[in-house]
Formats: sequence, structure tokens, C-alpha cells
Amino acid sequence: MMVEAPNTSQRRMCVVTVCVDQESAEKVRQAALREDGNLVGELRHYSPREVELQPLLKLRNAEAWYCIIDFDQDHDHAVVTANTILQMLHGKVTLIALSEKNEPALILEAMRAGCSEYLIKPLSIEAVCESLTRLRRRLTSSELAQKAAGKTLALLGCRGGAGTTTLAVHLAIFLSRLFGRRVLLVDQHRQLGHVGPYLGLDGASYDFYELVLNVERLDRTLLDGFVTHHASGLDVLPSPSVWNALPNVSLDAVERTLHFLAEMYEYVVLDLPDGLDDSNLATIGCCDELYVIATPDVPALRDLSRYIDQLVQCLMSPAKLKVVINRFCSQGAISLEEIQTVIRQPISITIPNHSMALICAMNTGTPIAPEQNSEFTRQIKTWAASLAPAAEIVQKRKGKLSLWHQRMAQMLVRCGGAGG
Repeated sequence: MMVEAPNTSQRRMCVVTVCVDQESAEKVRQAALREDGNLVGELRHYSPREVELQPLLKLRNAEAWYCIIDFDQDHDHAVVTANTILQMLHGKVTLIALSEKNEPALILEAMRAGCSEYLIKPLSIEAVCESLTRLRRRLTSSELAQKAAGKTLALLGCRGGAGTTTLAVHLAIFLSRLFGRRVLLVDQHRQLGHVGPYLGLDGASYDFYELVLNVERLDRTLLDGFVTHHASGLDVLPSPSVWNALPNVSLDAVERTLHFLAEMYEYVVLDLPDGLDDSNLATIGCCDELYVIATPDVPALRDLSRYIDQLVQCLMSPAKLKVVINRFCSQGAISLEEIQTVIRQPISITIPNHSMALICAMNTGTPIAPEQNSEFTRQIKTWAASLAPAAEIVQKRKGKLSLWHQRMAQMLVRCGGAGG
């Protein structure tokens, strides 16, 4: 491997190539120079060892790292190399695929491996410049959004009944109650969403889309008048609770509203309806992480695979996409290894089946408390902790029970202690 030490006071973009021929590498070098960057490394072989990437880790002053991988010498090894580099550099690198083949299936596979761009041979300096400029703008826009806002987390079920609302409600409550974070839970179903009933808040005065319709005058005072405050400390914007209440709102208004909400809260948790229509895609574009929810059965996994393919084709960042397997049971179920092989995507979280307690919680409008001792609560707690790694668990106060705990105690009596 060849590694140069760039003058980081002048060269802020660092580019590395993998198995790229000399003629193409020279064009990459010239393009990088034009874009105020530098070609700092040329890996000659696929599947680099960590020691080969160590020089790159020292380039701390680089504005951005880009890695161009030639997929033609050995396509399978190129896919493995892309995943290896992303893991070794903890996602702090943008991958670009290079190939003379312009086939949709190969482009899709490169995108699934983590590549954000796909360049076609014969390579031109102008094409590389355009790609680097586009990626830099995208990176800058993302960084500015992260600095200005809290985290927006979207949960999307592959089909109805996947348990998306259940997970959204409990993740939001655990972040709010367990870690003391300021959290807003938003139900983006266009009508008759279930977040409100799940929290015992059915018939709330305002819903999310009414807030969107008022985006032009949106400020903190107006927002406080629209959100519903739950006893757990969570703020909620439910969906319209009546039939045929389809709101006529623009995608731009939805996006502006979501960006505003992210400035007001540390975490905004979105319960999305099924599907990948323009509305959901606009929302997904605004979120920091998308959790795609599926159950461990063949029909759901088929849908999950189709969802992932479509999201990749929409150029969604691989780092944003997380897969959640809900109601997972190790006995008699499809194994996690088999699922990952089918979807060609790592599983981020598994949530165990806890149906009896969750049905009771749903019917009483009282979600399961973080203090309960079950595998379900432990997994949700782990999930929430991964999102707030520096946070400490808020200690329970001694003395009189809160209203939420009183309701929880009453629910447990009615359900005979299910899920305790």
C-alpha cells in the first residue's frame, strides 16, 4: 500500500483506491486535487488487513475520507472488502464502487455493501469530480443537521402486525423515563394510528398533521399547545383519531416540521405506517436512524428483503438502516444466521416474544414499565442505552408512587401479574 502524508492545512479531502488500475488511479488523483483533496493511498489487494489501514486512522484532520473500490477484478471479494473497510473505520469513510458493468443487479449489490456512488469505466476526471462534490455536499448537510438537532428515530414495519407501534412506544418511554431524556413520540399514520390508545390518550386534542398544517407559525409555544404530555414524562403527537381524516399536507411541510421537532427534543421517535410511498421516503430522509421491523417468519422476511432492496435503490445510507427482528424465539424459529444470509444485512436488535403482557398493556393503555424484570424490558433497555450511551439510568424515587406506577400496579392486578 502506498500512503502519502497530505498537507491537511490545505488538503482536507483524503481519497484511497482499492485494486484500481494505474490509469484510473491517476484520474482519481487529478480529480481529488481539483476538489481540494489528495489521493493518499492505493491498496493493491482486496480484503485489507487492519494493519494496512492504520496509516489512514492517523489522518484525523481530514474533512472526509473516500475509498474507491474496483469491483471488476473479483466482485465477491470487492463486496467483502467494502464491508471490512466500513467496519475497520467504524463507518467514517464513504465508499465508491468502480466498474465497467452497468447492470442494475450489480449496482444494487454494491450499494448493499455500503457504496454511496457507482462510477462507470472508462473513468473520466469530470465524473470523479462530480461524485466527490456530490458526496461532500451530502456529508456537509448531514453534519450540519446533526450539530443543530437531536436524534430522529423512525420505526417502519414490513407489514401490518409487525409490532412497530409497540416497539416505538416502549423505546420512547424507556429513553424518557429510564434515561431522563426529553423525548417526543410521533404517530405518522394518516388516520387511526394506535400510539394514542396504547398510551391511554385516545381522543387527544391535536394530532401530528394538524401541527404540520401550522408549520408557518410553528414555535416552541405553539408546539407546547399541540403535544400531549404522558404521565411517564413522554410528549406525544398522535395521528388523527377519526376515519377519513386524511390531511392534505405537502412533503416540504412535513420535512420542515420534523426538522423543527428535532431542534426541540433530544429524541424524536416516529411510528411510520407501512410502505415506502413518497411521504415515508421524505420522512426517512429526515431521520438519523431507520429501524425496519420484521418478525421471524418466511412471509415477513420476504417483505423485509424487498424493503431493504428498495431502500438501497433509493440511495439510503447503509449506516442509517437498522434491522429489528421482533417476537424472536430461539426454539423452532428461523435462526438469525439464516435471516442475515437471506437479507444480506446485519441484524441490529432482537426483541423476544412477550405477547401476554403486551396484549394486557395494550388493552389497558399502560405500557410495560422499565422497572419490570423480563427479557423484553432488558432488550428494550439495551436498545435505549445504545442510543444514549453516555446517559446514566435515572434512579427511582422513594415514597409515593407516581400516577403511571399506580396505573401499572392496577393493570398487573387485573392481568394476574402477566409478564412480571
